Amino acid sequence: MEIAGLCHPPKSAEKVPATLFCMPGGRVQLRYLDKTVNSSVSELDSGPDIGNLPLLLRFPGGESFLPGDEEQKLKCWLVHQKPPGLVGRLERNWKGIFASTVLTVFVVVLFFTHGIPAITNGIVRVMPAKIPTLVGQEVTASLDEHIFEPSELSDDKREAITQRFDALVAQIDPLPFTPKLEFRRWGNGPNAFALSDGTVIVLDSLVKLSGISPRLDAILLHELGHIEHQHVMKSLVRSSLLSAGVAVITGESTGLLDTLGSVGVFVATNGYSREAEQQADDFAARYMQKIYGTTEPAAEMFMLFKEAYPEDGLPAWVKSHPDLDARINRLRSDNLN
Repeated sequence: MEIAGLCHPPKSAEKVPATLFCMPGGRVQLRYLDKTVNSSVSELDSGPDIGNLPLLLRFPGGESFLPGDEEQKLKCWLVHQKPPGLVGRLERNWKGIFASTVLTVFVVVLFFTHGIPAITNGIVRVMPAKIPTLVGQEVTASLDEHIFEPSELSDDKREAITQRFDALVAQIDPLPFTPKLEFRRWGNGPNAFALSDGTVIVLDSLVKLSGISPRLDAILLHELGHIEHQHVMKSLVRSSLLSAGVAVITGESTGLLDTLGSVGVFVATNGYSREAEQQADDFAARYMQKIYGTTEPAAEMFMLFKEAYPEDGLPAWVKSHPDLDARINRLRSDNLN
C-alpha cells in the first residue's frame, strides 16, 4: 500500500513530497527526494490518537511524515499493526469512559465534602486576626443599615446583662477574640448573633422572652461557643471559597471584603450548619454544668423558643438548628449523667 504525503527531513522545517510504503510484517518504507528510510511500525512515534488531530509519523532518524488525502486509510492500517495508546483505547471503550466519568464525579464530591472543609479549617487557622475583625465590622455595619434598629432596653437592663456576660467570659477558657456584647432590636423574633470579631448581639425580644436569668446566660454561652470554634469565619470561607479565589487572582481585595461581608450577613441571619450548632450547644452545656451545676436553664430556653415559634412559622435560623425537642432531651439527659 502506497500513501502519498509530505516529509520533514531531519533538523529541517522544509516540506518535500514523499511516499510511504506499508509492507507486510509491520514494516514501512519512506521515500523522499533520493532517500529511502526503512523502519518497523513499533519504532514509529505517531503521538496520541485524539479526536480529529492530524496523523504525524516520526521516524527514529528524525524524519516526519504527514499523510495526504489517504490519512484515514493509513490510520486503519496502523491500527491493525499495533495496539492504540491509552487515550485512544479510552476513546474507543465506553466502559473506560463511564469509569472515568464516575471517578471524576467521585473526586469532585470528595473535594466538596472533605477537601473544602479541610482547606477551610487550614485557612481559618492561619488567617490574620485583622480579617475576621474587618469582616465583623462590615457585617455589623450592614446589619445596622438594613436590618437592625437601636435597642430600646433601659440602661439598667443593658448594664445588668453586660455584667452577667462579663462574668461568664471570666469563667470560660480564653477565646480567639475578646468577646463584647451589643444590643439591637429586630422584628423577626427573639435571637442572638455571634460575629467573627467576637461581638455577640442580643435582641430586645430575646431579653423579653428569657428575662435576665440563667436562661439568657445559656444563649450567651451558646454564642460564645460559635466564637470559640470560629464558626462565622469557617462559614464565610467555605461559602466564599470560589469568589475569594477569583478575587485573589484578580487582586480585587476590596471586592473580597465586600463578598465576605455580604455572605456574613446571610450566615448571621440564617444560622450555621447543624454540626456547628451542635458544637455550640456542647460548649454551652459544658459551662452551664460548670457554672450552675445543671443545663436545665438551657432546656427551659429551648422550650420558650418552641412556644414563641409555631411549628409552621419557624424562621430560617431555627430550621437550620438541630430539632428543638432533640436538643431539650439531650440537655436533660446530660443532667442525669
